[in-house]
Amino acid sequence: MRPIRKFIFLVMFVFVSFSAFAFEEGFTLGLRANFSGSYTDPHINEADKQYLGADFMRGMAGFIMNGEAELTYIFDSVRYFNYTNNNIFGGLGLAFNLGVGQGFSGQISGTKNMNFSAPGGGSYKKDIEVYCRVYMTPVITFGTGIKTMLLKNRLVLGFGIGGKMLADPQPTYELYTNLNNEELAALKAEKIDFTSETGTLYISEAMMKKMNPLSLLLKLSIAYNQPVISTMDLTMGGYLSYSVYKPGYVALPKKVEQAAIINGKKNGIDVNFEKKPINSFFMNNLDFGISLGLLFKV
Repeated sequence: MRPIRKFIFLVMFVFVSFSAFAFEEGFTLGLRANFSGSYTDPHINEADKQYLGADFMRGMAGFIMNGEAELTYIFDSVRYFNYTNNNIFGGLGLAFNLGVGQGFSGQISGTKNMNFSAPGGGSYKKDIEVYCRVYMTPVITFGTGIKTMLLKNRLVLGFGIGGKMLADPQPTYELYTNLNNEELAALKAEKIDFTSETGTLYISEAMMKKMNPLSLLLKLSIAYNQPVISTMDLTMGGYLSYSVYKPGYVALPKKVEQAAIINGKKNGIDVNFEKKPINSFFMNNLDFGISLGLLFKV
């Protein structure tokens, strides 16, 4: 029992002594892994919805991960703000970050009150819902932010602004619907194929030049720093970010593109996604999750 007591005492001593190692000023380098839920928040006007052949458009949620490096300079409260100590307010931090990871876009679009033939005769109406999830790798994030250091710099509140750049010319997608086999067969008779599939969106070089790859990113964060040694902290926290993205031109799975072209012909609309931009379409994202990482004194 005596060796166990010594070990427990040593651990308690180390944790008590951690407060002496809190980073109070100067540069720090943070390396973090972010685990996120991502909800797509699409916005489009009625005219462009009609051009796409959709009566409605809603968002979907997915899961993504990314890594991030952040360089911060801490303006400590004693030196720069004339506080006598940092027990409550520890100062402000100016941060610059760069990250790389995954991107997600998920949408539900479709047509209301479509007529289908009933098996026993007659007909019925049903809303067609097409679910499409798109995964992109890599997605590069960058930005700057202000941090408020509290409770001897253990608790950190942050606000950041920056950008997100899509750098994947061949994102993968999943496509499926709410239709049964009989309803899918009825649409196939009209040359519309909504059977489930996974595939790759091949974006041509010409389309890549037309599409806007950048979005505006706003971020709120909270983190707790637990010192480990004199030059390293363990950091953990949560964040909420919102990106505003207007792609201009859009790339769709071939099945969805073909359905939009056929629907356009029925309504006298010439649908050509390579020539005409969708100016009102915004593919915004709300990301939320947790962060785990290490913070080093530079």
